[in-house]
Amino acid sequence: MIGILLTLVAVWLFIFRSYYFSLLIFCGLVTFGFLIIPPAVLLYGAPFEKTSDLAIFYILAIIVSHYKTIQRVVNSEKLFKWIFIFLGFVLIDAIYSYQVLGYNLSGVLKVSRHYLFFLSFGVFILVPFPILTRLLHTIFIITVLQSVLFLLQIPTGTILLGDANNVVVNNMEQIGWVRYYNTPLYLIPSLFYFLFIYKHQSKLIYWIIAGILLATVVAPMHRLYILTVALVISVYLIFRQSNSNKAIYLSLLLLAGYGALLIDPVSSRLNVGLNDISKTFATGRSLAATDYDAEDTFAYRMAHLFERANYIQQKPERIIFGIGLLSEETKQAENLRFEAGLYNERIGRVAQVNTSDIAWSLLILHLGFFGTGLFIVLNICFIRFFYRNRTRLIGILGILTLSVTLLTSFTGTELLMIHFRVFLLLMSVISLQENKLSYIQNNIHLDRMKGPVVDSPIRVTQTINLI
Repeated sequence: MIGILLTLVAVWLFIFRSYYFSLLIFCGLVTFGFLIIPPAVLLYGAPFEKTSDLAIFYILAIIVSHYKTIQRVVNSEKLFKWIFIFLGFVLIDAIYSYQVLGYNLSGVLKVSRHYLFFLSFGVFILVPFPILTRLLHTIFIITVLQSVLFLLQIPTGTILLGDANNVVVNNMEQIGWVRYYNTPLYLIPSLFYFLFIYKHQSKLIYWIIAGILLATVVAPMHRLYILTVALVISVYLIFRQSNSNKAIYLSLLLLAGYGALLIDPVSSRLNVGLNDISKTFATGRSLAATDYDAEDTFAYRMAHLFERANYIQQKPERIIFGIGLLSEETKQAENLRFEAGLYNERIGRVAQVNTSDIAWSLLILHLGFFGTGLFIVLNICFIRFFYRNRTRLIGILGILTLSVTLLTSFTGTELLMIHFRVFLLLMSVISLQENKLSYIQNNIHLDRMKGPVVDSPIRVTQTINLI
């Protein structure tokens, strides 16, 4: 009931233009109470499974009430047109799943609702630029606090982030380390923000925040995650930073990397990971579902992907729609016979559809090769959009964050997560408004150089709202 009341308050605040607190509540719903407020408290007495369901009502209420303004924005920006093209295909896939495949309507809605969060750009586009940047900074401050709580879990052995009943903990006795999988949701963009974008007033604060965030990246021992972050930072430093800053950042990166390798658990995990990847791509190595063992986690992910891709390609309708928007908790899912998958204790069998190991398996199953192709095109549009705005700070943040997420999509499902989609669109709108703001200010400057300005002053924050 608390969650419902907060959602109604958030909509009311937005209508009366108290945007900051309205969006803060919205982000809290999207991130399950920022992993601090238990979802059970927010959903007590409410007929919803997740707080994100309440966030959907928030998005739809605002979009319906501001439809004409949002329509003008869509017509003026190619990126948003592609979002609607992709959502149009998802809608067709949902109809196909219900009408042709005979799936239960509630199951189809359960899967398709995640895609509705692509519409969140319609909320952000209505908000003035300064408020969006303030919201972004607040999210990153919260992420630093979450990182402190995450790190405190290791010495205390107590789960401090998220729902304790759903947090996966792996006690790796062979390397003497406990791995917690409840990392802050916006850890990567926060790291890039405080490293490269935010102007710190104190060097001490800079080093403290950088140390906390880097330690949080390393602590879960996600091998490809660590290597990918290091790679993206290195490439950015080589191409974007001045020689003086480049030397400082590269020295910091090398020092952090060397220090991490001196820690036995980290060194052991990275060595195992590199051996796993090299074995997977060794000459003559098969990627059949049975050709991996418990230690070959990357080989398992590739087997998971190729087994499902092989199943989809067997029928023309599957190539277009996959198996449709099928939920794991259905009789149709029980009839699937995939071998690669983890045993799910809650449903009492190997998971056939859902996985947290690789994003592309889910995409191919739900959307087929055609729908997955549209999703790839959409992400290319995001990359081109951020690259076009690379002279803006948020454009840089978008490129770095999306690069890490795409590179790690073969070892996780962050790319498909609701919170990531919302944040990606938040960065897109901020970058777009930052570009429009610069354009308006440049025109004002040129007008003043030509002569006295006759018109009344332009209210920039209102102008860029309508793009």
